[in-house]
Amino acid sequence: MTHGAHSPGCIAITGLRSFVGQRLAERLAARGRGLRVLGIDLRRPWRLERRIPFERVDLTDPAANARLAELFVRERVDAVVHTAFRREPTPDVEADHELETIGTLQLLHACAAAKVTRLVVASSTMLYGPYPDNPQYLSEAHPLRGHPDAHCIRNRVEMEQLVEEWSRKRPDAEVTVLRCGWIMGPNVWDRMVRHFSGSFVTTVMGYDPLLQFVHEEDCLAAFEQAVLERHVGVYNVVAPGALPLSMLLRLAGKTALPTPAPLLYRLQDLASRTRTGDPPAAFYDYLRWLWLADGARGWHAFGEPVYSTREAWISFVSSRRMRRYR
Repeated sequence: MTHGAHSPGCIAITGLRSFVGQRLAERLAARGRGLRVLGIDLRRPWRLERRIPFERVDLTDPAANARLAELFVRERVDAVVHTAFRREPTPDVEADHELETIGTLQLLHACAAAKVTRLVVASSTMLYGPYPDNPQYLSEAHPLRGHPDAHCIRNRVEMEQLVEEWSRKRPDAEVTVLRCGWIMGPNVWDRMVRHFSGSFVTTVMGYDPLLQFVHEEDCLAAFEQAVLERHVGVYNVVAPGALPLSMLLRLAGKTALPTPAPLLYRLQDLASRTRTGDPPAAFYDYLRWLWLADGARGWHAFGEPVYSTREAWISFVSSRRMRRYR
């Protein structure tokens, strides 16, 4: 196997059906020139049919680590990109934990057994948590306080702790963790994007937080560099600039529907728990308190993003408007 600072010959991507997993696989496969990409998930996305090799592996299966280790050795995998996380939380809290936390542990065991020494992990700036005492910008050294009501955020805080412990025990491992801000653009679709897609947007009365995004192309470019080059450590992946929620809505021509927090949380409690397993605060607190990430370290490693927060937002808004005319 080719490890260390060399560009990998075979890259395995877990969570191939995730937005980052699928789009990164497309970018890497298009490079050609001897680079092989192996997709791992429960099902292959139709966009990648017959484009890259695929292996069905369930990370919640107790035998997953042995299956993955065997696969990595057989395919001579040099690097792994781990994106097998929920796009949004589900009511099955235990299953979410099995996939995100225990599944990561299984993957780490497999990487150790197969001597895969380059690992890139998808994470989120949401793990810092929205709190009124947060500093203006959160660096990578800031503690991950998460959110007590958001079970997938808790899972991923635990996941990062597992990755950190694993990397400490393996000084030869090149481990990169990319904490991405909210991803915006014409193609991504998740709970956050869905919340902002309508003409009327529910907000928390009395709060107008600064928000930051990262455009999908800038996010994918960072992942591509992280797996092809040596970038050990934790990096915030966010766009320059931050804008108040009210200004973002005005730029998009959307109407805010401010609702007092106690009323909003009471009215949406049943629907939120039924849909996500979490109370409304798990989402709406991110539209109340500050949780901006300092992007300087990431920009230094991967280059300053092409799109600012404002431009990423406009890209999303304009793409949604164009779809009305198709």
